[in-house]
Amino acid sequence: MNNEYILQTRHLTKKYKKSTILNGVSINVRKNTVYGLLGPNGAGKSTTLKIISGLLKQTSGEVIFNGNQWTRKDLIYIGSLIENAPLYGNLTAIENLEVINTILGLPKERIQEVLQVVGLTNTGSKKVMNFSMGMKQRLGIALAILNRPKLLILDEPTNGLDPIGIQELRELIASFPKQGMTVLLSSHLLSEVEHLADDIGIISNGILGYEGKYHSYDNLENLFTDVVRKHRAQ
Repeated sequence: MNNEYILQTRHLTKKYKKSTILNGVSINVRKNTVYGLLGPNGAGKSTTLKIISGLLKQTSGEVIFNGNQWTRKDLIYIGSLIENAPLYGNLTAIENLEVINTILGLPKERIQEVLQVVGLTNTGSKKVMNFSMGMKQRLGIALAILNRPKLLILDEPTNGLDPIGIQELRELIASFPKQGMTVLLSSHLLSEVEHLADDIGIISNGILGYEGKYHSYDNLENLFTDVVRKHRAQ
């Protein structure tokens, strides 16, 4: 097993009846990096992340986590924010975190630690229903990192955010590899990957058409367009 990677998928395939959602996807996520999984809407990004997060089961193929075949026991080392954060609108940020903290049996001090990490220490008694979209996203990430995961999975994390919220979230995500957390994020926005990713994978029509280290001097838009067009035509 290659110790360079925290996560690998091998020929991951997902079928629903006669439709193939994923077709032999093999990604390689290096430790302590940000990996950007790019693709148009409906390409198979969320399905890939849901399989890795244990929310879906693949039809065939395998997931390798930290050098071993993935089992549900690995979920304790994986944090995820897929679709909307599971927040209680009538509770405060602290109260939302207390619910999960108690379930996980973590020390109470961890709540203040994650609030500081995501920049939500001053929300006090404000109910989550009154939070901005960006604050809700950051609280969702706080929930996902409570257990100090080795891998953090974020599905379209900046969807619906204003420019300030996007910038704040980018800075937060970029800080995680320095804290020992690898980030796997999906996006259909090239700008997100350009600002954040060390490595990229481009998926279209369920097929991984490209994977490699991201270099800012590459023309990502042309590469993305070529991959998407090639596999849309199949």
